[in-house]
Amino acid sequence: MHYLACFFLVYFAVGPLPHASFTCVRAQNTIVRVAENAETVAINPLLYGQFIEHLGRCVDGGIYEENSPLSNAQGFRTDVLELVKGLDVPLLRFPGGTVTKIYHWEYGIGPKEERPQRPNLIWGGNINYHFGTAEFIAYCRAVGAEPFLVVNMATGTPEEASNWVEYCNGTGDTYYANLRRSHGYPEPFNVRYWGIGNEESAEADAGRHYRVDDYNQSTWQFTKLMKLQDPTIKLTMVGDTRDPEWNREVLEELHPVADYLAVHFYAVPSDTTYSALLNSVYQYYDFLDTLRGQLAELPETGGLSRWYRFDGRPAPLQLAVDEWGIWNMDSPKGRGTYALEYPYDWRHALATAAFLHMFYANADIIGLATWAQTVNILAPIMTSKQAAWKQTVYTPLAKYREHMLDRHLPLALEGVPTLTDGRPALDISATISEDGQRAVVAVINLSLEDAHTPEFALPGMRLERRVVYSASDLLAANTAERDVVQETTDAGGGPQVAASIGFYFFTRE
Repeated sequence: MHYLACFFLVYFAVGPLPHASFTCVRAQNTIVRVAENAETVAINPLLYGQFIEHLGRCVDGGIYEENSPLSNAQGFRTDVLELVKGLDVPLLRFPGGTVTKIYHWEYGIGPKEERPQRPNLIWGGNINYHFGTAEFIAYCRAVGAEPFLVVNMATGTPEEASNWVEYCNGTGDTYYANLRRSHGYPEPFNVRYWGIGNEESAEADAGRHYRVDDYNQSTWQFTKLMKLQDPTIKLTMVGDTRDPEWNREVLEELHPVADYLAVHFYAVPSDTTYSALLNSVYQYYDFLDTLRGQLAELPETGGLSRWYRFDGRPAPLQLAVDEWGIWNMDSPKGRGTYALEYPYDWRHALATAAFLHMFYANADIIGLATWAQTVNILAPIMTSKQAAWKQTVYTPLAKYREHMLDRHLPLALEGVPTLTDGRPALDISATISEDGQRAVVAVINLSLEDAHTPEFALPGMRLERRVVYSASDLLAANTAERDVVQETTDAGGGPQVAASIGFYFFTRE
């Protein structure tokens, strides 16, 4: 348990704004307090995960492109690989997503020339399965990520899922473990994170449309056969962001064996305004409050009869936000499959930072998160045949991972200026190192033109520097030729510009 007593004094200056809805209407000293003996909460590094799916150019033409001069012998686009490494990804989810409903893992193993090409009945086009299980594991190893596999429970079977666990993790003299060895992989892949299904309550998806009772019954069978292959695996069960009752019933029935409940947080603005974008992010705070109450009703661990021959979950059940991101549906800017190759501008970077602050504020109940998706599809990384480049959202995804520390430091804010739409002008989150020797405060200035000058008073700590990320225009977007994100590093004095993300670094004196 960690404690820190401190006071932050933050002063704000206000000027006239043409953007009335984002003008600060109250200018006074903002006091940011951390109450004496306030408890800090560990931030799981798995919050910075990523997700890839056989959807459009995410995998084929994105991270993987055979016969490209930019690809290595494994078929991995090396320019993309370096950018993914820059995100310092701790966890990578595959093969979906919705496509898991028609994905059969055995098509994606063994010699590539023998793998069948099959229609992608979910997203259109075909899947040639050249990027399959072994290639995914190799990619995870290349970027330093833990693999997270999702099994097909719509058109697949519990036995098929169990066989996949055996193929990946089996160490004995058994058929699928030996099959992996015959493919050139003598050592097990040791995949610890597994999802049982994806959005199984979604009626429009191909495959079976589950009612919650049916989902629970099927999941028990998947769980038993998978856990009997490897009792150490961690399982994610399907939640529903729109249906608290679904979540309640899944938690009540499956909590003995569920390590995580999956929820998907997509910001889907109701219109093209900046306010609508922010509303589509902040709405999830209420949903998390509801889930927090449901999780609090569960026992801390899952107890099972010895006849199961594997143990129940050893720790409190947490949330897996295993798809999150920004989806401007019906935008004329989108290209590719379902117009999902969307160019993000600086607004979306600010919204991404706001999402991360929400994750930190709920770090006690969120155990992992994976941005959807890594390349080309609603992605931080885009490609052409000739190049790969960062989108604006790459900056917060990379820089929060780089700068923020081990534990969330809860803040009590007073006198925060508000915008004319009622929203606080600043979104502030703080972290502290495990040993208490360093602290980092992140400040998102949501105002479009007002610069604010923070003044910090942390007893026993010294402000060493700050780094501020901004862009010349709220609609500025990166291209292959130009990166619009500006980085400014200084000693920490002076105002933080409007529409920016600032990191303030402290060390103990």
